[in-house]
Amino acid sequence: MSEIHSKRTTDLSILYANLKLRSNSLEHVVLIKTGSMNPIHRSHVSNMVRTKKYLERACNFNVIGGYLSPTHDEYVHAKLRNELISGEHRIEMCRKAIEEAGQQHWLSVDMAECMAPEFVHLVNVTHSLQQFINQHLNLPKPVRVIYVAGLDLFNRCHGMGTLRKSPFGGVAVVYRLGQNNSVLKSTDAMNDPRVFYVCDNDDEMDTSSSESEDISSTLIRKRLKNNEDCDDLTFKSVLDHMKKVSSKDC
Repeated sequence: MSEIHSKRTTDLSILYANLKLRSNSLEHVVLIKTGSMNPIHRSHVSNMVRTKKYLERACNFNVIGGYLSPTHDEYVHAKLRNELISGEHRIEMCRKAIEEAGQQHWLSVDMAECMAPEFVHLVNVTHSLQQFINQHLNLPKPVRVIYVAGLDLFNRCHGMGTLRKSPFGGVAVVYRLGQNNSVLKSTDAMNDPRVFYVCDNDDEMDTSSSESEDISSTLIRKRLKNNEDCDDLTFKSVLDHMKKVSSKDC
């Protein structure tokens, strides 16, 4: 598959800036998370932050950046039909969420997947990003690109095995205590050095809101249809943008 990333789709400035902040003796890592993000919700961002903190604390990695990559319209439309929010708006809402969360110093939106001519599988998206980053940074040791996945995606997606095989890749699995932990204990991935298990209860992040409960884009869309409050599920700037889009469609 041809590379889908370019300077037009993917901002590398955060990587260059963060490379200057910490010792080059640490292994440099970039995180990526794909998904419909229709719309983006609080856990999309908090799981990236949580993974960054875990990898830096437990693995002594230097996480120099992270990318939220909204999936191509073709896939989202096939899945959600008339509930699709166009890629243009999903990209903009991701930008707004990152800014409202105060994470723009290391998080960015990767537009490559959305702007591709057709749907691209998450494995190819991740490999393309890794190739693009390392071509341009050209460091003595390649930057490791780690895919951030929830436990359900990790268990059902065959592509996770491919991501684990890359010498400078890996998968960070974010899970919740009590979330079918038997799956974690029974899988051979427990002993895989390229799989990193991040418990979303095992850190100092504030989970006093519903972030400690299930959050989904589906729930946001359902609540909005019923004119119910969604402030606990996503960001005010995202909800404001959705209102603007909805008013234009009327």
